[in-house]
Amino acid sequence: MAFLSTNAGTPGASRFELTESETTIGRHPDCHIVVDAGAVSRFHAKVTREGGNFSVLDLGSRNGTYLNGQLLQNAQSLHEGDRIRISDVELVFHHLATPAFASSSSNSEMTFDGSSFGVMMVDDEPDSDSMVPASRVEYKSSADGLMVRATAEAKLDALTEISRHMANVQAVDEVLPKVLDSLFVIFPSADRGFVVMEGDKGDLVTRFVRTRAVRDETETVRISRTIVRKVMSSGEAILSFDAMEDSRFDNSESISDFSIKSMICAPLTDGEGRAFGAIQIDSTQGRGQFVEKDIDLLSGVAAQAGILIHNAKMHEQALHQREVEQDLKLATEVQQAFLPQSPPDAPGFCVASHYQAANHIGGDYFDYIHFGDGRVGIVVADVVGHGVAAAMFMAKLSAETRFCLASDHDVARAVERLNDRMSRLEVERFVTFLLIVVDPANPNVTIVNAGHMAPVMRKACDGSIEEPGEEESGLPIAIDTGMDYEAVEVLVEAGDVLVMYTDGVNEAMDAEDNEFGMEAVREITRKGGSAEEICGRIVQAVHQHIGAAPPFDDMCLVVIERTENPKTAVAVGVETVDEDVIETVL
Repeated sequence: MAFLSTNAGTPGASRFELTESETTIGRHPDCHIVVDAGAVSRFHAKVTREGGNFSVLDLGSRNGTYLNGQLLQNAQSLHEGDRIRISDVELVFHHLATPAFASSSSNSEMTFDGSSFGVMMVDDEPDSDSMVPASRVEYKSSADGLMVRATAEAKLDALTEISRHMANVQAVDEVLPKVLDSLFVIFPSADRGFVVMEGDKGDLVTRFVRTRAVRDETETVRISRTIVRKVMSSGEAILSFDAMEDSRFDNSESISDFSIKSMICAPLTDGEGRAFGAIQIDSTQGRGQFVEKDIDLLSGVAAQAGILIHNAKMHEQALHQREVEQDLKLATEVQQAFLPQSPPDAPGFCVASHYQAANHIGGDYFDYIHFGDGRVGIVVADVVGHGVAAAMFMAKLSAETRFCLASDHDVARAVERLNDRMSRLEVERFVTFLLIVVDPANPNVTIVNAGHMAPVMRKACDGSIEEPGEEESGLPIAIDTGMDYEAVEVLVEAGDVLVMYTDGVNEAMDAEDNEFGMEAVREITRKGGSAEEICGRIVQAVHQHIGAAPPFDDMCLVVIERTENPKTAVAVGVETVDEDVIETVL
């Protein structure tokens, strides 16, 4: 006799006899051995028999078939103890006169994870109008078959054991197999028991199965999806004394295929009464193996298990949330490292800044970039959106900005190159970008604007407010390649102040959805003061405006103050070469 086993040599082994000339293995219901897992192909592999010789062949599966750890390329002969692996399922080949685990015992028992092979949900179409709650089913005694009952003491011990298992258990997979084992003590006539739960997408997932399988059983465990759905929708258990003759299950393939007689199916519900799964036990040993009072037992276990599972899920979610928060904390630290840790080294200028992400990490960005000729580029940018994706795009922008500005003395051309490089990423995000280049030796600053708000400039001579470069602003970065950007020269004298900011400042909202507004930024700037004073007043005013409301967006603010005019150059023979300053005194 030749056969495949899933756990050879143990009482709980599953066996598939190889009596056909070809035994197919795969996910399709027509396969001789059904392996119901997403990584398994519909027709994955087959075992062929020629006389007394057997071989295995992969049928062009997606993930391959392995024999003794080696990927199958062609048909390979099978020998005693060879191991065939399909996805996570391992089948052991045996060719013995007597099965290694066969015995005089007519029954064997197996508890296994519902994600294992041989479990299939079947869509049945029972008469929904006749599907009534168990509490309204009339008990009818029958002389057919032996009715097996557990003693009251055995049931009490089993229920106590279930309660003990459920106490302080925080993982679902730890308790469900033990619950099914205890149910088989309470219901000794049960041949099968299983737990089905809703997946993340609302589909039904078999979590665990318990069988009291007869010795030669090779059938796939089929579960009626329709019956489970009915129990979940009604929130009440269903009892059938003779399922094969029950009009409610006339079209149930799973019941007719496996000659199921008595059955009970009870819903799993959370603390609010919402059903998210079911527990079912059934029997093939004859009519009336379960009675009405058994409903209370199974429903009580299901209710207790439902609350436990719900609490375990909440615990798992809390652990996951803790991991996410830890990752976000680390990401916040990494992003902070990207941002300037101190003011730029620009003689004659004072620079103050403020950065606050709306959700741990943000898409706003500012940087100080020192050129070799003494100039300093001050950048403020805003990636559309906020959160992790915006922060990742910001990190890429930071690296590309430094590279492009270092590669071209003409800052307008450098921004054009930056736009082309970011656009080629083909990420559905864009960036508003503002660059101000200050030069301690030049009375003018250079402004390049790519779709950002123009800086608010206060003139020290008369306190007037200007917004230079607004008309020359180009499109935001990363919309499309080939964009032109214009550099604007602006005279900045001692005492003049430039305020650069993102829309998290002017669009900051209070509890009534009123924006802080750009005019408020202008008014605070108009009052004058040092860079640090103006920066502090704007931040304080924004926070007072928001009040207890959560931040609407990331907030970034950079204030530039010219503290002294450039000195008149007196050195003779000073020559500047792009990024390096070489002084030669003749």
